Amino acid sequence: MKTLIVCALCLTTVSLPGAFPPPLVQEAADAQAPFTLQITGNLVPEHTQYWDFANPGPITKTTKSIVVIAVQKTNISGREIPKISKWGNYYVGCEYDIRDSSGRPVKELPPRTAGSGFLNGHDVREPEPVLRPGESDVSPEALAERYDLSHPGTYTIQAWARAWDDPHAPIVKSNTLTLIIESASAPPPQ
Repeated sequence: MKTLIVCALCLTTVSLPGAFPPPLVQEAADAQAPFTLQITGNLVPEHTQYWDFANPGPITKTTKSIVVIAVQKTNISGREIPKISKWGNYYVGCEYDIRDSSGRPVKELPPRTAGSGFLNGHDVREPEPVLRPGESDVSPEALAERYDLSHPGTYTIQAWARAWDDPHAPIVKSNTLTLIIESASAPPPQ
């Protein structure tokens, strides 16, 4: 009887959500996530209308430049998934972790406008856009409109989104992109 009670206690403890350390929970969530995220700030040299996800290396801008990156969301599941997360920003469906060279989060600017009739970048009267299995969607984002990138320095940028439309779902993170902001009086990057 004692053995049965001890086994029951062990099973109960193992089944509790807090029983696993956070890294194991994150690894398990990453393995089950229905999509991947990748970011870049570089364009393909021969085709300046296409984002270069094969070369997500550092980007250099000046304090007066418009900083635009692209996020690629790829469905790696066997079913359709929402193209835009309800828990992300209005257009891309993800959020950003932007930090300065000291590791401090960069200040988010107040929103400039709020649309009516739209939810997360699509008209609520239209069917929700989806990604089919294996399909990708690329969305550009002008970061300087949302974050204070007016100071010269080196920044890191990482996109993240919830694995599914639940505010408590695990987080899927992109690669980390390095952004170098030079003073506007510095010579422009080559």
